[in-house]
Amino acid sequence: MGGSFACPECGSDVEMRGLAPGRQVRCAFCHRLLEVPFLPRAGSRTWQGRRIKRPKWVPWAWAGLGLLLVAVLGAGAIKFLRRHYDTVQDHSINRLLESSRVHEAGGRIGEALVDLDAALDLAGKAGPEWSKRIERHRARRPDLARSDALAILSALSRDQSTPFRLGDWLNLIARVSRDPDLAAMGTTVDERFQDSLVNQIGHELSAARQLLKSGNISASMNACDRSGALLAHLPKTAEPAFRRDTEAVVSELIRAAGITVVVPQGRFVYGSNTYVSELLPLLDIALVAGGYLPKRESSPWRDLWRNSRFAMRLDVEETQDGQYLSSPNRLTLIHAELSLISGDQVIWRTTPQVRSAVPLPKLPAHLARKIAVSSERSDEFERLLYKNARDQIDQKFRLALASLPPWSSVTGLDIR
Repeated sequence: MGGSFACPECGSDVEMRGLAPGRQVRCAFCHRLLEVPFLPRAGSRTWQGRRIKRPKWVPWAWAGLGLLLVAVLGAGAIKFLRRHYDTVQDHSINRLLESSRVHEAGGRIGEALVDLDAALDLAGKAGPEWSKRIERHRARRPDLARSDALAILSALSRDQSTPFRLGDWLNLIARVSRDPDLAAMGTTVDERFQDSLVNQIGHELSAARQLLKSGNISASMNACDRSGALLAHLPKTAEPAFRRDTEAVVSELIRAAGITVVVPQGRFVYGSNTYVSELLPLLDIALVAGGYLPKRESSPWRDLWRNSRFAMRLDVEETQDGQYLSSPNRLTLIHAELSLISGDQVIWRTTPQVRSAVPLPKLPAHLARKIAVSSERSDEFERLLYKNARDQIDQKFRLALASLPPWSSVTGLDIR
């Protein structure tokens, strides 16, 4: 045993080598005989520390245990959700099958087929087990599909209402072409559709001729437009004859009462857009009310209006002249001429003239003060002056159109 300790008498270090505790040693400084005390072994604390230090593998073990726990819980949750999903699927399929049976028993074949198709679709997604379980229900589908399609076909074939139910027919044709259970009905549906189409076009043509004879020009044209919309669905062998017959009626209508509204001509301060967007629709309403037949851009016969018997022409002269009170802002003057023409003959004409009102009505006080003290033109204010004039001219046109002679009373013309 080695080490040193302090002498209790003089405090000097006493070295000892190989002496066990309890043996005696003499102090080299004071020569006092001393008993060797017990000294702890060097390094014992380090050895104890190494024994209680946590091994490096312990955190990894806990981490692995945590991951394992998460995996177990996740697998359990997935299994639970899957079981819940399967339960919901089973409930939904059974509910749809029951609903289909109830609808079929009540004679509602269309609703029964919809519910059955929904159940079959869900069963296909639920896996092979359900596909086997629903096989006997799948056997009901062909009969349901045919019964439903036949009911729709029968109703459409009997229906002679106007307008023709073209959309329903096309839906049925598309359904038959897509559904393998209805493939055998394809020829029957096509034949019935063509028969109904021919009957409907013939009915529309007959109505158009009767309405033309009675002078109901607009209703007659409506019947021709409905007929024209159906012609494209006729077989190529039948379509030309029906097109010629319908076009003949339309041509007669346009030669008798057709009218073309000419795009406004003249000089405009801010362009002619406001006349096109605001005044032309007003003219169309007045002309239809008078028994005329304005050009219909949506009509399949719109190209035939080049042979119109009448024309409505609008000429406009807009200028900015004069001053608003003492300001440099210019007033708007509008000279317009609206004429109903047949060939070279003017049947009716109105020539309204207007000028911006002074003072401008309903002018905001702050703007009135700004105009009064300003020595420069204001684009904003001049546009208000222009709008005031445009509103006046529109009002005068409305009043004038009330006196437009109706088509049936136009004299001096050979209207047949």
